[in-house]
Amino acid sequence: MQRIDIDGVPVFAAEGSGRTTAVLVFGVGLRDETFAITEVTHLVEHLAMSALPRTHLRCDAVTDVDTTTFSATGRPEAVGAFLEGICRALGDLPTERMDLEVGVLQAEGCARGYSTLGALWAARFGLAGPGLVGADGPGPEYLTEETVRGHARRWFVRGNAALWCSGPLPAGLRLPLPPGPRPVRVVPPARPQTGPVWTAGHGGVGLLLTCGGAGDPALRVGVDVLERRLRDAARHARGLSYAVDSRALELSADRREVAVVVDARQGCEGAVAGLLWQAYAQLCEQGPTEAELAHAVAGFAEELDDERAVAESELADAAYCAVSGLPFRPVGEVLAGWRTTTAERVAAALRDTWATAILSVPGDAGYDGPGDPVQWRPACGVHTSLPAGETFRPSPLARLFDRQRRVALVVGDRELASRDADGDVHRIPWELVEAALPTADGRAALVVGRERCGVFVDEERFGRRAVAAVRARVPADRWLLRPAAREGALVPAT
Repeated sequence: MQRIDIDGVPVFAAEGSGRTTAVLVFGVGLRDETFAITEVTHLVEHLAMSALPRTHLRCDAVTDVDTTTFSATGRPEAVGAFLEGICRALGDLPTERMDLEVGVLQAEGCARGYSTLGALWAARFGLAGPGLVGADGPGPEYLTEETVRGHARRWFVRGNAALWCSGPLPAGLRLPLPPGPRPVRVVPPARPQTGPVWTAGHGGVGLLLTCGGAGDPALRVGVDVLERRLRDAARHARGLSYAVDSRALELSADRREVAVVVDARQGCEGAVAGLLWQAYAQLCEQGPTEAELAHAVAGFAEELDDERAVAESELADAAYCAVSGLPFRPVGEVLAGWRTTTAERVAAALRDTWATAILSVPGDAGYDGPGDPVQWRPACGVHTSLPAGETFRPSPLARLFDRQRRVALVVGDRELASRDADGDVHRIPWELVEAALPTADGRAALVVGRERCGVFVDEERFGRRAVAAVRARVPADRWLLRPAAREGALVPAT
């Protein structure tokens, strides 16, 4: 692998014959948005691709949780033209196509691709950072040209890009990206947690663990053994599951989130969740066997037999590390670390994650949890009492004849709160309001909080004064414009 710079962009290249594969990587993804502007990165990607002429190249673009990539495979000169075209388009997006590309995003249903991972990350972070993955945000139709161009100017810049290339490097390659440094990524605070918890929501069965950086192979070995144990127990022994997978998300050089996701036969999600937790707890206590360690190392070593795949994997990893500010480790070094890892180190690494563990199951799984010491935690913050503030309720007659009307809304100096018909209280501090989405007639609004609570404020139940009081408290930049309002005075619906 060689590293060179082209127009200030680091390029990682491995020579070869035949066709060229090149991938332009940007250190921006879904985690770098906010609830109010979810899908803006994906829209930038679509607009840039739409600016290119038709081509016979095998080309694609992908917006992931922490990267956005533009890739092409073909003749070197055609790949070079593709890359230069993408760079120029990112510097001057064809925003006249916004309505068309918004329609494409809506058809693609791009916000629904990470169900279990999204549920796990949201359980950790709420509606911030990786927790936004899979969130049903306002929708791309709420994005303005100013927002889209501003996002591109900040993130799709020279200092936040890297290129990897396998095969002949295109002659005279240019990467004319806008100048700019890599933006500082903020790691959102995790929801408070002092021990393992379990929760229920959308998606399937999964386990999320927080650990240190990628330098220590012990946890990676432990997760590999955990996956194999689950396949043996859930699939081969009981026929409850088909696939087990894992994903590591690097939040910073010294912190990563590791998710283990297991699919389950319908109606068997609770049983699979029990097997997942049992396997994890046993590995924390006892570690893997020597046979399991040897099997994991042998499997990793066997994957390295495909030299071209390994070379391209290293190129991709080097580019990812360049845009993420992480240290790059050659695959041979990683394998050497696996070979010297002991069962005791694996058990210790897993035990270090114990207090951060989150087990997630589908909401309709009928699962009662692993039991002590694993505590139940609801998907959003639930309280037992309403705070002080101006209180609004439906009329006494409505409350008398309709149990669902036995609700209350409090608009206080510090927060908005509601009590539902079951007695649960949801509280959203004003500074943690992510967005307020008014209805078309302006007589109601859904207020969404960072901890995933949502409060629906409507005139029909609480009166006109309640809606006005909430409007007065919600920060102006969080009260979202309805798309139809943009062609007029660009003011919130009234």
